[in-house]
Amino acid sequence: MNTFKKARRFLLPLLAMAGSILTASAEEEQSRPDILFILLDDLRWDAMSFMGHPYIETPHIDSLREAGAHMSNAFVTTSICCPSRATFLTGTLANQHGVIDNETSEYNPDVTPPVSMYLQEVGYKTAMIGKWHMGNSGRPRPHFDFWLSFDGQGVYNDPHFNIDGQEIKHTGYTTDLLTDYAIDFIENQPTNEPYFCMLSHKAVHEPFQPAPRHKNAFGAKTMDPEPESWSEDFADKPDWHKRQRSRDVRWDYRTRDYDEESLPESIPQEKWVKRNKYVKQLRCAAAVDDGIGKILEVLRERGTLDNTLIVFASDNGYFHMEHRRWDKRLAYEESLRIPLVITYPGKIAPGSTVEQLVTNADFAPTVLSYAGVEIPEHMQGENMRPLFEQEEPEWRDSVFYEYWKELVHAIPSMTAVRTDRYKLITFPELDDIDELYDLETYPREINYLATNPEHKALLESMQSRLAESQAAYQWRQDVFPKNLPRVRGETGTLLDLVAENGALVNKAASGLNVQGKGLDLDNGTLGFDGKGSFVKVPYNKLTDPSGWPFHAEVSVKPESDGVIAVQSTKGYGYKIFIEDGRPGVAVHCRTWIDTTTTLDAPDSIIGKWTDIAVTIDYNRLSLTVNGKEVESISLPLPFKGSPKTPLVIGAAGAHPVVEGLTDESFTGEISRFTLKRGR
Repeated sequence: MNTFKKARRFLLPLLAMAGSILTASAEEEQSRPDILFILLDDLRWDAMSFMGHPYIETPHIDSLREAGAHMSNAFVTTSICCPSRATFLTGTLANQHGVIDNETSEYNPDVTPPVSMYLQEVGYKTAMIGKWHMGNSGRPRPHFDFWLSFDGQGVYNDPHFNIDGQEIKHTGYTTDLLTDYAIDFIENQPTNEPYFCMLSHKAVHEPFQPAPRHKNAFGAKTMDPEPESWSEDFADKPDWHKRQRSRDVRWDYRTRDYDEESLPESIPQEKWVKRNKYVKQLRCAAAVDDGIGKILEVLRERGTLDNTLIVFASDNGYFHMEHRRWDKRLAYEESLRIPLVITYPGKIAPGSTVEQLVTNADFAPTVLSYAGVEIPEHMQGENMRPLFEQEEPEWRDSVFYEYWKELVHAIPSMTAVRTDRYKLITFPELDDIDELYDLETYPREINYLATNPEHKALLESMQSRLAESQAAYQWRQDVFPKNLPRVRGETGTLLDLVAENGALVNKAASGLNVQGKGLDLDNGTLGFDGKGSFVKVPYNKLTDPSGWPFHAEVSVKPESDGVIAVQSTKGYGYKIFIEDGRPGVAVHCRTWIDTTTTLDAPDSIIGKWTDIAVTIDYNRLSLTVNGKEVESISLPLPFKGSPKTPLVIGAAGAHPVVEGLTDESFTGEISRFTLKRGR
């Protein structure tokens, strides 16, 4: 089955998206399980001792595996923390729930409700304990009866917890504290009433700080093994891989740098240097394993273990320097595969292995099914119960992956499709080659098939399969965070500057104060001499580029390089310019790091009347010249901060936007300059 819609034959009868819940039968009410969801952060799919890992020891996680099913082919649909967590909770992919990055997206339960809402409606007490991070604040969110969280990624030691809205400082190791709170919640629940407890660990996220008792876990001298793919030379990989390996492009992008660069055919191999960075990461998992042992003992003592559905998972995988990478995000196996173990005594066979392809989107519909709740039609995941209850259930034969460029990693937006044997990875925003792998023959994803004529039929088949998945999951490149208004700020024409009857005129009805100096207005245009003539519009929210989508349009005839328009401060800003005769636009965005994005048109326009249009959206920058789009690219950081400085036309402003970019005053003519906002 190729799409989630086809798998609906195995789901419980569906309701309309309004989400109303049918009354469960008396038998279902009596058999409703307690549900414990243990979610780790950045734990690899193979980082458990039962997987034959070379050094990690996870006896209590192993006991879960012995008691239930190991989903040996489990994947996330987006391999970063926030989108993946939202997918677990909603049963939908990121393009639907709108949590598309770690930096700015706030999960909106009104768009795609969490599984906890549906469980509450049928009598479950619900608890969220630990890392939330679908929005930076640790404040309580709807549909949880008990709430304990913290801001952002949290810390490993002496955390501040937000407990039902009250900030409380704690002393101790965060993993142990979270386990203790989960145990307290469980012990306070009546044994005849169901609960849903989400225990969401900060572990094993970087920076890695094991509990003091695990400082030397798995051996004091244990070192990271050298991955097989460490030695690959990237000769047959897309250019963006070689570009990242040959120069640092995390913090800035410029069109002309890509146009003019000479990429190497391959990247020289690097000698492996002994390290124990990832040993430290997995030592953080030792406290999680201890906590699971404590929780299992509590469940045994309460006599409720046999009626508890336990799901153990991670929000994504993690590179341990495979492909010379750390972190996640890419659609390689180490990044998108996750550990997933599910136990439910009497319902799921102990020691069983499920080999079908499952994803984090399948969690919510499966939990609802076991709780006797109808699965909402909008959920894109599939109910995994048939995998445990039927000998040969019909099931999906591929999984879909989506990722949008964000933050400083400069990993491009991508989509991918993976079958049980093959994987195709594409980069919608880049003029680059695809990646095609045979995972059965070359599981390390080094040997590359897409450019080999012998595999043309396979490539076309996988491209067709990817297109089907994109359509089925309603994927779109220009997805927008669902928690934000699609248009922020007043819409319409905000500024419309022309020369009429020898005067500078703002034809827009905005009433903005516009100040001109040294302009030549005799030819019915705004003439700039490059020696001090300019137009200034004092700061006003109307012209603030942090209100999106922000459109600037100018009809210009330049005589030399210079600044057409600029509005910037140290944190955020934009500049429309002419450099080497070529028009362009640059933006600067800052949070805890600086990023700059500069788009350049290919040809000189000196001495030519030219129409230039620039759009600054929340997470995208576009440049159009004479009606033809030159480039449109997602921003590494969204344009969300206000410059709070004047708009200056024809001269340098308060900040250069990009160091080294022209700050010369403009020489030439402008017949019209407009600012607009809206779709």
